[in-house]
Amino acid sequence: MESRPLSSRDLSKEWASGRFRKFYYLLGQPDDARDAVAELKARFKADSFNLSEFTRESDPAHAAVSDALTQPVFADRRLVIVGHPKIAGRDPEPFVEYLKDPLASTTLVIVSDDRKPGVKDPLVSLANTHGAVCVFYALRDYEARGRVTDDARKLGKSLSPDAAEFLVEEAGLDGHILRQELEKAALFVGSAGSITRDDLLACLGYTKGADPYVLSRLIGRRDLSRCLAHLKVVFSAGKAEDHVFQILAQTRNIVVKQLRAKRMLRQGADPDAVLDELRVSRKKLYEGFLEWLSPLTERRLTRDLGACLRSEADLKSKAWLDARQETERLVVELCRTTSPLGREL
Repeated sequence: MESRPLSSRDLSKEWASGRFRKFYYLLGQPDDARDAVAELKARFKADSFNLSEFTRESDPAHAAVSDALTQPVFADRRLVIVGHPKIAGRDPEPFVEYLKDPLASTTLVIVSDDRKPGVKDPLVSLANTHGAVCVFYALRDYEARGRVTDDARKLGKSLSPDAAEFLVEEAGLDGHILRQELEKAALFVGSAGSITRDDLLACLGYTKGADPYVLSRLIGRRDLSRCLAHLKVVFSAGKAEDHVFQILAQTRNIVVKQLRAKRMLRQGADPDAVLDELRVSRKKLYEGFLEWLSPLTERRLTRDLGACLRSEADLKSKAWLDARQETERLVVELCRTTSPLGREL
């Protein structure tokens, strides 16, 4: 029995070697799970007779299980992919029964929208018995910087540490968005061997001489009127959808920096060391950073970070939401000085 969840690198290495288990349970970041499914299909090379995909919410679980119980046609293995997380989430019992004695010639893949393995999720223990659990965790800052540097190398470009940091600071920690921005920059520089911070500035939509850290500083100071005025200018330049995730990334990043700073100071860290650790002391981009923390508590910052994450998740999953309205609502929530019940935050 294997209880340790596999990483995306583990899966890629396993599939590249030609090993395919009877069951894979994919959890975590939806875009990364979709990438893994695409890679598996490419490695597995199942023909149309031996590949079944269930990607609609209305697809019944028993239909997927029926296909999983079908012997492959003129092939050694069959691949069954349950790509919509609501299928197994709504009706897990058929899969639970099937996985008590799964067919050796079938590889079943189930995608979940859970962020981590649930203690009471029966599919987790069955995956550990007959296959593997893979969790695609959200990237951390240093992981994102490393990934964009590696991705740039694959595109035949070099990316300086300063440029990698700037890209993550501006575009956020979503691997797909980072890759898209990097590919845009690679096309922008053409035959040049490196991608600089100025190249990224141009591709992210900043005009020459514009300060991309304006919003971060305004959010850091919780300056509501100037935040809203800045958003009005940004949103006037094209569709709100073109700017919203960059804005959300900037907002989330400054809140994360403030929360980390508050915790480090509480633990007795030297203020200069805090500024160096959070990379906010260079070029006076965040002059006055420590003073901004005075009215903010860890509890308040934790709540603010939760609000940022909820807004980002909602705008990615709920197409009917108005991007501009949701962003402005978040900024108002971050900048207010009292709770809805009138208490100090």
